[in-house]
Amino acid sequence: MKFIVPYKNEKDSRGLFKGLINSGTWEEINFIETEAGITRGGHYHKDTVELFFILDGDIEVTISKTNSIERQKYPVSSGQIILIEPNEIHFFRCLTRCRWINVLSKKIDEIDPDFHREF
Repeated sequence: MKFIVPYKNEKDSRGLFKGLINSGTWEEINFIETEAGITRGGHYHKDTVELFFILDGDIEVTISKTNSIERQKYPVSSGQIILIEPNEIHFFRCLTRCRWINVLSKKIDEIDPDFHREF
């Protein structure tokens, strides 16, 4: 998992402009809303990169590689951007009510989705 720094962050009398990412190829964009106490994820992708922009809330993200039992936990909150790489098992435990934008490098194929569980 990588934390992404916005490529642009400008504020003036008109408001705020935050450039989230200006690299990569993205095929699917989703909006996700989850209540406090819920855990989402629990899977990995073999080919898909996922970007998450947290709009509201506090999340504990747990990451592990598919070939490792070691897990790392990261606190993530409003305004942060994270990138989940292929073969990273990811769990999102919502500590508060959360809303985020999810962007995928490959759209999910309903017949052959790139969702895998190792457990």
